[in-house]
Amino acid sequence: MAETSTTAGGGTECPASADAPAAGKPRAVPPASGGGLGDPTALQLLRRLDSGPRGLTETQAEERLARFGENTLPARRPVPWAWRFLRSLRDPFTAVLLCLGLVSALVASWGTASVITVLVVVSCVLRSSGEHRADRSITALRELVAGTATVLRRTDADAVPTDRDLPVDQLVPGDVIRLGPGDLVPADVRLLRASGLTVYQAALTGESAPVAKYPVDAPGAGAGQLFEQPQLCFQGSGVASGSGTALVVATGAHTRFAASHRDLGRREASAFDRSVHGISWILVRFTLLPLLAAVLGLYAAGLVVTRSRYERRRAEDEAEDGRGYGFEHEFTHSDRGRRGERNHDGG
Repeated sequence: MAETSTTAGGGTECPASADAPAAGKPRAVPPASGGGLGDPTALQLLRRLDSGPRGLTETQAEERLARFGENTLPARRPVPWAWRFLRSLRDPFTAVLLCLGLVSALVASWGTASVITVLVVVSCVLRSSGEHRADRSITALRELVAGTATVLRRTDADAVPTDRDLPVDQLVPGDVIRLGPGDLVPADVRLLRASGLTVYQAALTGESAPVAKYPVDAPGAGAGQLFEQPQLCFQGSGVASGSGTALVVATGAHTRFAASHRDLGRREASAFDRSVHGISWILVRFTLLPLLAAVLGLYAAGLVVTRSRYERRRAEDEAEDGRGYGFEHEFTHSDRGRRGERNHDGG
């Protein structure tokens, strides 16, 4: 049976099995979203990962490293400035300004069209600059990952575990690590034992105050917000005080830190964002309808003006033709009269 022990410093330790599980591959690695990290008990999680309180053997660690890969953040390709600028044109209000500028150009209002064009360019440049600063913040966040970690490893199944300082990229799910003041949490972990442990989670939640962490081994302990669960610590957070022993449950791209790293570059739209976007497109539609009506009105007015000019010019041409015909008729009649008079005089 499992039993609960207490540390000398007053901390608590999660139940541990009397016999370590047999060596093998972990049957599942909990997802980075946190679902299932706090729900099972520590003993169930140890069995799921085919690990134990004494840690992994070197053979097990090598097999899992080959299977799951190194504990590193996924690389991100830089986005070109031209693509950022073109992507910023999809903003609804920018589309409204472009439509206004087009209408201004159609009616030959070049001053208004120039001002609107300048506003669109400035807006796109500011948006692209903001995305560039966000990318630089992502690069800075990558430096928050620890360089080394204290890991319990064994040479074989019967050997006594020893504390070893290993590079963080060599950690695998199922490793048991030690945490102390000033350490950076190298992966997503489930606490097995803790004594006065508090951690900073500002890189993940923005909260500046340290958060108390301690093992919880009750079924359903994973209820509530992920970062508020006291039995879980996440990659990128730092130990403010106390110490603890923890089980590595997620590494590399499966950690919450990697998920937030991806979300900074490609964040899903929230309900507020979707509402603002919908309202923006409603405004665009209400703006485009009067613009369309104005364009159609101008086109119709142009047709009317063109037709009236054509009819007036046609009438003028007909009048000129009429005057020319009358003058020619009068000239012919007078010429005949003069000829008759000369013939009469000659006779």
